[in-house]
Amino acid sequence: MSTKDSTAQRIAQAAELYSAFERASRSLFKKYDAAIREMKTRFETLDADLEYRFNRNPIHHIETRLKSPESVFEKMQRYDVPITLASMEENILDVAGVRVIVSYIDDVYALVKVLSLQDDLRVVKVKDYIKSPKPNGYRSLHVIVKIPIYFLDRKQYVPVEIQFRTIAMDFWASLEHTLKYKQRAELEGIDMYDELKDCSAIIEDVERRMQILMHAVQTTDVEEAARRRREQLKEQEKTIANTVPANKGD
Repeated sequence: MSTKDSTAQRIAQAAELYSAFERASRSLFKKYDAAIREMKTRFETLDADLEYRFNRNPIHHIETRLKSPESVFEKMQRYDVPITLASMEENILDVAGVRVIVSYIDDVYALVKVLSLQDDLRVVKVKDYIKSPKPNGYRSLHVIVKIPIYFLDRKQYVPVEIQFRTIAMDFWASLEHTLKYKQRAELEGIDMYDELKDCSAIIEDVERRMQILMHAVQTTDVEEAARRRREQLKEQEKTIANTVPANKGD
């Protein structure tokens, strides 16, 4: 068999394998879609509660993403793992994705901490690119959690990748994503890699200065907010106790 024929045969086999994988995985992707919706609802509920406690919304907005079967298939090939549904569930943990954009760096860590306290969530992996940015300047905090999804006859924990970013981090990442497909290593004497890294450092400095200003007017500490709320409730209870007449029969 010629090299050309052999290549054509491999391409045909890969196409056939992908077609079979895509058909078999349709119902499985519905599970990941359900996990995304459940996770998004949790963040919306959490944001509403934090608004009540802080009088502001730490979450600027939420984005969601479900990987396509083609993207998952290609990733499994890169990982050199079996092309099966069981292998997909075991090895590909970012099929479902949620991106949470917040105002300040403190909000990132506060939300991660609160999330870790939810006893029905399982934190699988944490990658902190805020404290340790990637070489190109990328900053974000990635957390993979497993969230329970309830079906008619069972409960199953489904992985979701959550990316926490500030508005500033998302601004840089969005522009970098666009530029990296157009850049050359050197463009008329400009080193795009170094420029993007420098821009990231400048944005980080501005971001921290804005956070200092924010700290001057209010706290973003979730535990402090919870403590204050507990004190408010105690004061309310005292007020009620002092207002209601004592039972004379006692």
